[in-house]
Amino acid sequence: MTNDLMNRYNDLFDHMGGWLDNSKDFLDSHAFRNILQSDVAEDEHEYTVKVDVPGMSKDDIHLSYTDGILTISGHRSTFKDDSDKKKNLLRQERSEGSVSRSFSLPNVDKKGISAKLDGGVLTVTLPKAAPEENEDTITIE
Repeated sequence: MTNDLMNRYNDLFDHMGGWLDNSKDFLDSHAFRNILQSDVAEDEHEYTVKVDVPGMSKDDIHLSYTDGILTISGHRSTFKDDSDKKKNLLRQERSEGSVSRSFSLPNVDKKGISAKLDGGVLTVTLPKAAPEENEDTITIE
């Protein structure tokens, strides 16, 4: 059920992006550019979250898992290119900012969570916890 809600939430933003393709000002806004592009996959043993974090090092990224919620946040410093002083900057899209995304991923073995940063993509693996036997069942004697 939780994953269905997350998929519906993501679908809404996918459709919203299509509606806004012709709205250049909105797409160029600082807030929209800072959304961390993510893929979330699940199998019977684990969740895998892949997040594009261009321009960030592992020291710029903070991960936490609390109450079934994975939160990924980061900060990117301003890019400055002073290599050619004779040219005027016509457009600047690379900027400083903080970003954060949260995902509801229940029943995770917190001690087994791992993360790897490679080529601007952060991959977080969250193994599922073993289900407790009869956790909701009460036996009548």
